[in-house]
Amino acid sequence: MPKIIDVELTRLRIAKAAGKAIAAKGISAVTMIDIAKAAGVTTGMITHYYEGKADIIAAALRVPFLNMERKIAHLLEQGETDLAVLLDAAIPASKSHVEDSVIWVNFWGVIAADPEFHKLNATLHREGKKIYDQVIRAAWPESEQWPAHVFEAALRSIITFVFGLSAGGVTNRAVWTTSVLRSQLEIHLGMVRYWAQQQALMAWDNQNRVRKVKG
Repeated sequence: MPKIIDVELTRLRIAKAAGKAIAAKGISAVTMIDIAKAAGVTTGMITHYYEGKADIIAAALRVPFLNMERKIAHLLEQGETDLAVLLDAAIPASKSHVEDSVIWVNFWGVIAADPEFHKLNATLHREGKKIYDQVIRAAWPESEQWPAHVFEAALRSIITFVFGLSAGGVTNRAVWTTSVLRSQLEIHLGMVRYWAQQQALMAWDNQNRVRKVKG
């Protein structure tokens, strides 16, 4: 009886292997042969599931998103509401998180010189932004009442800071230790939350003044 192959699981296995190969050799240097060896398959099998190297890289870059979504969903199911704890999956605070971050830091290094990667980055950024949007709203219920521009600014600030922590945690683990990464994340989230609440209050006050003047 012929073996039944789960296409999505096979694609995911190859994508994860590609991520490990990228982390080891870098995006520019990694080859289809490297990826095939890491996945334990032939290059022919890879091209059966992916159109080319760029397609595999895109899939590999999505794996950290999948890992982060899964971990956040698990924590939310357990009743976790601390945003710093939820976003621990987004920073290189553990070995598996470091591996995920290395893939992205490698990618950032080649974006500027490659128009196709620039487009891919924009697409992946939109996908990742949705994850951050959802987890912030889940952890900070009051954010539903913030003006749209306030939430957007808070969201961008958190994403930018997490990216910075990722770069630091990958390139200088001696300085950006796990405890430093986590404490800095907590501090930044606290400041962003306070700032957003103050901005929301100011917006509401301004709206009330306008209503009184019109009334």
